[in-house]
Amino acid sequence: MKIPRTSADQYKTGKAVKQKDLKAGDLVFYATGKKGQVSFVGIYYGNGTFVGTTTKGVKVVKMSDKYWKEKYIGAKRVIK
Repeated sequence: MKIPRTSADQYKTGKAVKQKDLKAGDLVFYATGKKGQVSFVGIYYGNGTFVGTTTKGVKVVKMSDKYWKEKYIGAKRVIK
């Protein structure tokens, strides 16, 4: 499956998914730079968590953590 390289372009693909309807494998998007602009993407893992990269490597992170909750933009389901 081909998807765009940048998180901002990835956000333009797929089908929008409400946070309450997330399934493992959905892409979750965050504005970690300029407010309102997608700059980070993670992969939803389940139970309110996602897998993402950090300066310390790959981590499973709670979406409810204050930092991530404030920066959440939306989610997409990319289906082949």
